[in-house]
Amino acid sequence: MRVNPRVAGGEKRASLADALFTTTQQRVLGYLFGQPERSFFATELIKLAGGGSGGVQRELARLAGSGLVTVTRVGTQKHYQANPKAPIFGELCAIAQKTVGLAEPLREALAPLAERIKAAFVFGSVAKRKDTATSDVDVLVLSDSVDYADVFDALQPAEVKLGRTVNPTVYTPVNWRKKQKEGNAFVVKVAAQPKVFLIGTEDDLA
Repeated sequence: MRVNPRVAGGEKRASLADALFTTTQQRVLGYLFGQPERSFFATELIKLAGGGSGGVQRELARLAGSGLVTVTRVGTQKHYQANPKAPIFGELCAIAQKTVGLAEPLREALAPLAERIKAAFVFGSVAKRKDTATSDVDVLVLSDSVDYADVFDALQPAEVKLGRTVNPTVYTPVNWRKKQKEGNAFVVKVAAQPKVFLIGTEDDLA
């Protein structure tokens, strides 16, 4: 029996995050390792994580104590940032990106449209993990019944949550395949690049 890729790409990943991390850990790791190029004030992380001050502070202390996060004091404030020299930096970034970091807010934002979307994925510098703090998040959606305005509106909450501009591109599946066969430069390039799937899998692009 074929597993529904929409379920596999949504519920399964959410439950994986729950199995691996507590709610506070998910939120703190999501921001730090989902956007490793950024540093955050402790007060900023407490506000963003939406958890209790004590829980977030304890998590930050554990991460700093283990060397996974660097701490820089600026005046009376402390800046926290994912430590690129940590031995599992790459692995944590990948886990955060695919679950609680960047992908999950986007996946949640598209959830109301999920039944009408064949596939949706992040591409570009973010998927290649070459983005900077000011890089836009590029999202491509394949759908027969969802248009650009629908996707743009749906992604606004994620844009606010991530603090980054989200740029959607929408194709119908037929048009996507047609442009691939015609050798359209943009479509061929995106199809060959790394992707972080929000809905569906690589098979849904064929």
